[in-house]
Amino acid sequence: MNPDILLTAFPATDDEALYWWHVSDGAVQAWGCDPDPLVASQVYGPDTPPEDVCIIALVASNLTSIMSHDPIGDATESQALAAAKMVAKARSLEGDNVHIVGRLAESGEAVTASIGRNLLSAGLVHLQALGIDPDAIIPSGWLLPVVSDGAVSADFGFDRVLRFETIIATDDPALREILFADLAVAPITGDAFDAMMIDAAERRDLNFRSGPFAKKIQRAMDSTQKRRLGWMVAALLVVTFAIPLVQLAKYHWAADAADETALATAAAVVGEQPDPDSAERALDQRLIAENKGNIMFPVPASALYSALQQVPNVAITRMAYGENGIVSATLTAVRNEDINPVLIAMQEAGFIITATPRTDATGSAQADITVRAP
Repeated sequence: MNPDILLTAFPATDDEALYWWHVSDGAVQAWGCDPDPLVASQVYGPDTPPEDVCIIALVASNLTSIMSHDPIGDATESQALAAAKMVAKARSLEGDNVHIVGRLAESGEAVTASIGRNLLSAGLVHLQALGIDPDAIIPSGWLLPVVSDGAVSADFGFDRVLRFETIIATDDPALREILFADLAVAPITGDAFDAMMIDAAERRDLNFRSGPFAKKIQRAMDSTQKRRLGWMVAALLVVTFAIPLVQLAKYHWAADAADETALATAAAVVGEQPDPDSAERALDQRLIAENKGNIMFPVPASALYSALQQVPNVAITRMAYGENGIVSATLTAVRNEDINPVLIAMQEAGFIITATPRTDATGSAQADITVRAP
C-alpha cells in the first residue's frame, strides 16, 4: 500500500511559491502552488499524524548535475560509488562546495547526482521554516521512467525536464536539438504523470539527504512500547527483590539443616536437646566437668602469649601446666615495672593471676606467676 506522500518543489529562492502534490490512498488527491505547501495541502489530519507522511522535495534539473559511470571491474559497491563520486567532484564546477550522492545499479553502473552545498543548506532552512523537514530530496528528473525506445519529458510546473536513460536535462529547445534531435520524446501527462508521482516513494535511491544533510531521527515511543517498557521495569524490580529473598530463604534452610546436624551430633554426647543453644550449654558443662572447658591449657596459655605480644622487652622463661587447670610461668624483664602491663592485661581479660617478683643473679627482674581461667 502506498504511503501518504507530500511532494514539494525544493526552493531555489526565499520568496517563491512552491508546487506541491498530495498523494494518499494510491492517488493524487490534490496539487497546487502556494508559499506554504504544508498548510495548503492539509496533509496532516486527525487520521494522518506527521510520522505517517513521507515528504519528498524535488530539485529542479537546472540545479543538479546527474552523471552515469561505467562499471569498475571487481570493485565492491562502496569502492565503485567512491570512485564515481571522485569523478563527479573532479568534473564539478563548484569544486569542494558540492554535495554528491550516488547509487549503484545491478549492472554495476553507478549514477551520481550533485548539488551546491550552499543551495542545499539554504533550501533546507527555507523548508524547515515552513515546518517541512523532508525525508528525501531528489532530482525531479529522477522520477521520470526510462523507456526502451526514445525519451520522455514531464512538466512539473517549476521544472520542465527530459530524460533518456541516465541523461536528465532541462527541457530547453536548444538542448532538445543537440541531445535529443534523433529521439522521439513522449510527454508524461494526465494519469501517467499521477502514477509517476504516486511511485515517488520508491525513487529515493538518489537522495541528497545524506552525510551532513541527513535527516535527524526523532525517536519516540508509542503506547505499546511504553507499556512493554513498563512491564520490563516491573519485571526487573521483581527480579531485583526476588534474588535477595531467595538467597535469604536458602541461608535460612541451610542454617536449619546445620542446626539439625549439630543437634544430631551433640545428642551422641549430651543426649537429645531442644535447640542448639541448649546443646551448647550442655557441652560446656560436660567439658568443665571433665576439665576440658575454659580451664584447659590452651585457654590461659594463649591469653598469656597474647598479653606478652603487646608488651615489648618481656620474655617468658618457663611454663608449666597442672592438672588443676593452673598455668605457672616465669616472666623476665629489665625492671618489674615492665612486667606489670602483662599482669594487668591478663586481669582485664578476666583471668585470675598471682605474681611473686624477684631478682635473678644477673640483676634482671623476674616474676613467678600463676594463671587460672575464671
